[in-house]
Amino acid sequence: MTGPVDRKPAIGRRHPADNIPEKPTGTKPPMVPPPPERPKVPAPQPVEERLIEQHNVRIRPSTKERLGRAVDKLRYETGDRSISIASITDQALREFMDRNGC
Repeated sequence: MTGPVDRKPAIGRRHPADNIPEKPTGTKPPMVPPPPERPKVPAPQPVEERLIEQHNVRIRPSTKERLGRAVDKLRYETGDRSISIASITDQALREFMDRNGC
């Protein structure tokens, strides 16, 4: 008989990091030219602010129902789908502050 044979196991446990190549040492990265500069174009000014801020307030349930009916009525009569509870509330607050000099 022959002596013991030095073999690798058929199924080996390897860590995924073993496949990552070693970090190069002492070499500089290749020079990449900077991207061409784009001409500066002024940003377009928004025509109208979007209603994105949420303002949590307490209102009477009857006022909320009336406001919902008003939104439905105005949307139906005008055909304007941009009318919402938020847009009516925003407009009412602006009118109130203008009227009181705020």
